[in-house]
Amino acid sequence: MARKDSGPKAGRRKFLTGFVAAGAATAASTMTPPPVARAAETAPAPRVPSALRPSMQVAAAETGTPTVTASRIGGVPGSDFMVDVIKTLDIKYCP
Repeated sequence: MARKDSGPKAGRRKFLTGFVAAGAATAASTMTPPPVARAAETAPAPRVPSALRPSMQVAAAETGTPTVTASRIGGVPGSDFMVDVIKTLDIKYCP
């Protein structure tokens, strides 16, 4: 027969309550800087854009219709090859 543990019990609800309370206290303390720290702050630097706007040539190249030439695809397509293989194996019907 197993014995019951008589050690300290930390239930799930008590743990989560403590966790939420600690998180709220930490968030409240970091949201508002103390008055002394606010006085020492300088004016914020102007914000630099993370990316430059594209030029008209770049925008036209990215939004335009691509041109595809037939010379880019060389040789016989794979479907024609498979038709030849099926014919050489004398398969009459292919589902």
